[in-house]
Amino acid sequence: MEETGKTAVVAGGTGSIGEGVVKALLDDGYRVYVPVRDKDHTERLNDYAGNTDDLRLIPADLCNVSAVSAMRDRILEEVPRIDAVVVSVGAGYFGYRLHKMPRTDWDDSIQDNLGTHFNAQQVFIEQLRQQNSGVYVTLIGPEAEHIRPDAGMVSIMAAAQKMMTRVLAEESSDSQVRVHAVSAHTTITTRNRGENTNREWIAALEMGEYIAGLIAERVPGCDKPLHDLRDLAQVRKILRRR
Repeated sequence: MEETGKTAVVAGGTGSIGEGVVKALLDDGYRVYVPVRDKDHTERLNDYAGNTDDLRLIPADLCNVSAVSAMRDRILEEVPRIDAVVVSVGAGYFGYRLHKMPRTDWDDSIQDNLGTHFNAQQVFIEQLRQQNSGVYVTLIGPEAEHIRPDAGMVSIMAAAQKMMTRVLAEESSDSQVRVHAVSAHTTITTRNRGENTNREWIAALEMGEYIAGLIAERVPGCDKPLHDLRDLAQVRKILRRR
């Protein structure tokens, strides 16, 4: 086992929002482990992160709890503990109103959006509780509070993810493990959006910097499970930027 500094796991770290979290944690001195399934996304994340040895990419399918457990075990072969887990996982859905949605689409969405979170929580909350230390953060999109026609399933899943995290926070109150849900109330500006952005949208990297600050207790309300981020101006004010 290698001696190391801070260690984080970012589930969904190859995604357009998750990569901002990965970059922010790397900049904050973490060794970051990311489960991966897509080679193209792996190469994109490596390039964005600067091809650093502190970024460790591990093949793993979050839909398979055995694969998540194996990933945890592989991480703990290299480091003595896991300090933080950030989950930025969710599949979009558009095309059917709820009463017309095919059952197979419903089942797939449950697995992709809730099954993945359940697997990550089962494996990593148990690990953090064994350590009696660490921080678990779930990213929640604006859909949890807003309904779009033909995409209502996304709102249902986001709201469920938020409640799952609230339950975890309550259940973890008998330990030194902190659990947080960070909710963005804007669309997130990502690298792949190009010029299709709005100056009020929170940027993926600044979202990541907020989460790094939350883990390190550098932002207000670190004793609170829910963190609602309204817009970019609010986040920059918290990060002491103009």
